[in-house]
Amino acid sequence: MRTAADRPRHPEADQAELAYRIACDASVLQLECTYAEAPEPLCHELVRWFTATVRRLREPGLPLDDLRELADEWRRRRAAYFSDHDWAEVRLVPPLDRPRPSLWWRLRRGREPVPPRPAVR
Repeated sequence: MRTAADRPRHPEADQAELAYRIACDASVLQLECTYAEAPEPLCHELVRWFTATVRRLREPGLPLDDLRELADEWRRRRAAYFSDHDWAEVRLVPPLDRPRPSLWWRLRRGREPVPPRPAVR
């Protein structure tokens, strides 16, 4: 049985996972901007930055250093609106070997990245 101490402090995330996490934040902020009586101008600015960043992350093959810079900027920007700092604390890794998403996966999970294939030993 695994305990909390057995889990990695920061989960591994590749470019696809980082794009997914930032897109989730963008969705939450978009709803907040839409339904708030008087949304803050910063909210709209953050939504634009998040969506532009997700578009950039959906392009293939960004270097790991660029991913780290984007992740640091994302953590800094999201701190004003989100209290769940664990969501942004990820350890960036090179692209993981993921199978292509099936139709079922896309219907059920949307753009959530497919779990990586297990390492062959």
